[in-house]
Amino acid sequence: MDMDWIKNLGKKWWKYFIGANIIFLLLCFVINKFFLFVPLNVRFLFRFLINIAFIDGLVLIIYAAISKKKKLIYGIVISFILIIALAVVSTSKIINYEKYRELAGDVEVHEFTSDIKTVDLSKLPINNSDLARNLADKKIGEIPSLGSQVTIGEFTIQKVANELYYVAPLEHSGFFKWNRNKEGTSGYVMVNATKENEVRLVTELNGAPLKLKYLDSAYFGSYLNRYAYSKVNNHGLTDFSFELDDSGNPYWVISMYDLSIGLSGNKIVGSLLINAQTGEAQSYSVEDTPKWVDRIQPKKIVENNLTNWGELVHGVFNFSNRDKLTLTEGNKVLYNGEDCYYYTGVTSVGSDESLVGFLLSNTRTGVTTMYKVSGAVETAGMKSAEGKVQQFDYEATFPILINLEDHPTYFTTLLDKKGLIKSYAFVSVSNYNIVGVGETIQQAYNSYIQGLSRDTSSNLTNDNNIVEVEGEVDRIGVVINNNTSYYTFMLKDKKTKFIISTEISTEPAITNIGDKVKIKYVGNDNESITVKEFTNLSIK
Repeated sequence: MDMDWIKNLGKKWWKYFIGANIIFLLLCFVINKFFLFVPLNVRFLFRFLINIAFIDGLVLIIYAAISKKKKLIYGIVISFILIIALAVVSTSKIINYEKYRELAGDVEVHEFTSDIKTVDLSKLPINNSDLARNLADKKIGEIPSLGSQVTIGEFTIQKVANELYYVAPLEHSGFFKWNRNKEGTSGYVMVNATKENEVRLVTELNGAPLKLKYLDSAYFGSYLNRYAYSKVNNHGLTDFSFELDDSGNPYWVISMYDLSIGLSGNKIVGSLLINAQTGEAQSYSVEDTPKWVDRIQPKKIVENNLTNWGELVHGVFNFSNRDKLTLTEGNKVLYNGEDCYYYTGVTSVGSDESLVGFLLSNTRTGVTTMYKVSGAVETAGMKSAEGKVQQFDYEATFPILINLEDHPTYFTTLLDKKGLIKSYAFVSVSNYNIVGVGETIQQAYNSYIQGLSRDTSSNLTNDNNIVEVEGEVDRIGVVINNNTSYYTFMLKDKKTKFIISTEISTEPAITNIGDKVKIKYVGNDNESITVKEFTNLSIK
């Protein structure tokens, strides 16, 4: 192709050409996307250069059209098509479907009862993020001078000192509020996920006032995204989550990722931790990230990887849907022991209401395990719980999956029109007609156990699974949760923690260390076991 046209370009054309690039770069700067935050990584730069090439191509085509240079137009169009084709082919699921499936890792199949510990009723999360926000808003509203200056940021559910909390930073409510408080907002809020109305506004730590400077609502050098990319510029950054360390210090936990399949295939390679007060930043590999960090793998990336894992089992052109699996609507963060997981149900394509199992993805490592359990999907369980109290028109929250007496069970709270908790419900996964509802968790549990005991498929119908033990009380303590007293005790020469509420028996309230007791429970190997019957043999 004749390239003399390059030599003949006039100064006027060059002004248009350079001007278009400057405008594009300024636009990128303003919207804080490609130019300002582009990582210094070949794949990310290629994505950015495609945008530059698109703008430049338009300018060249306009110039060529005005100058009536058809060969130039053809050359530009062909070159641009080749660039786009390269990007599409390198990223396409048609060619790379196996690589997309591999992003989910090796999904192993395990037994539900062997991995998932029996739940402690006193530790069940009853508040969701919406309830947490309502409670936090009320707390902030109690201090008018504070409520006019800040808003509450995004909540993160996290274990702090072995308690489950929703935590969120106080964010600036606007530019002028930030300008008057550049040193930072005055702390963060904590809402207990397992107790009603326990809200803490934390404004000082170790006697010193808190000042959260690096925030999403800050500007210029304190703007969190800008500050983070100034510390790590060779990886993509995503999922800016607010978490607390073991001492209550506020941090931003940010996932670092690379593109592993063309211009896509986000793969987590580590984390960036930024102290929200001091700005101290440190990057880690996934393995070396501090243990107090609950989440490294972003929920959206995990969900996308699992979707590809289920749908691309035989490639893109699997029109018969053979062996395809699809994720159920909605997902949840849940804890099993000290580990945090993303939970989602799985159904066969075409069987939206029939569960074939569920997936648990470790929020730190991304390792996913599948548990094959037949039954109802979460939305069906919610409807079943609502049906038990349909006269009140309560609405069920999205349930969490728990192991209740070695039985897969959905637990949900039932809310009135004002969003207040009115009842609790347990729903059997395998048979959503078995529902236990009560004004307290213990009442709901009792009702549910009665329903399970009538189910011939339940282990509760087998007397061989009921264990009766006599022993001497070695330790005993009480926790009051949602107006119900839960006693935790240990027997001499046994490591198991036994839990019972006063709604089952009032005798634990008058039990002392050294008393001889007789208890019954469903046999399992868990560290904590819910007691079904309690008799103090020392009381005469």
